[in-house]
Amino acid sequence: MNNITIQILGQSGCIFYFPHATLYIDPYLSHSVQELDSPDIQRLLRIPMLPSDVHDADYVLITHEHIDHCDPHTLPTLSIASPQAKFIAPKPVIRILQTWNISQQRCTVAMEQQWVALTPELKVQAIPAAHPQIERDDEGYCRFIGYMLNYKEKLIYIAGDTGVHEELINSLKTFQKIDIAFLPVNEQNYFRTQRGIIGNMSVREAFLLAQEVNIQKVIPVHWDMFAINSVSPVEIQAVYDNMQPSFELLMQPTEIIL
Repeated sequence: MNNITIQILGQSGCIFYFPHATLYIDPYLSHSVQELDSPDIQRLLRIPMLPSDVHDADYVLITHEHIDHCDPHTLPTLSIASPQAKFIAPKPVIRILQTWNISQQRCTVAMEQQWVALTPELKVQAIPAAHPQIERDDEGYCRFIGYMLNYKEKLIYIAGDTGVHEELINSLKTFQKIDIAFLPVNEQNYFRTQRGIIGNMSVREAFLLAQEVNIQKVIPVHWDMFAINSVSPVEIQAVYDNMQPSFELLMQPTEIIL
């Protein structure tokens, strides 16, 4: 078995501490949503670290351009604090990163159905995401993505922002079995849409997806950062207890076992 230390950053953000690479996924380490978008949307979680203190990032993976995932108050500073860090992201995000003086040499466009080696034991590829629909440009590149990590032939799926979509299901089924998945559970509903918030799967949808594509362990995310877009952990646990699915539920773990 492989024990991997992780740190949940809130929203969809997390850090993976692999033996030979530290990965930051969608780090949101600021108050930019409140400062740039909606003054009444305050983060509920304390900022776990300042971007200027992130000196250990080897790779930064971004799922899409929304500022709670591609944060203008985090990534430019983080890129300076970790000059060794390389960035993997969809094409629209790559263009944004370059406007922040993150050089093209440090950036890689995330590709579907194509593994990118990060270390001899770790590789990654893009998975389409529906936010709320799957969008592709004229060259077929997805605007919204998740990531599949392969570490020593064990699979970790980071969904990013997505609803359930047939193409997503078909893509995930090609892997036969997924060991661990980080799935958003902040459902899309009328009241969030009225506020301009694009929700994702409901708790039940996320759990049904996990069963449909043979996920072994589920870590719910995107439920804890903003009150208007939150889900109670009591509700998450209640749905799990009621459904009694075959997978294991992990709430904010500090370590994952593959």
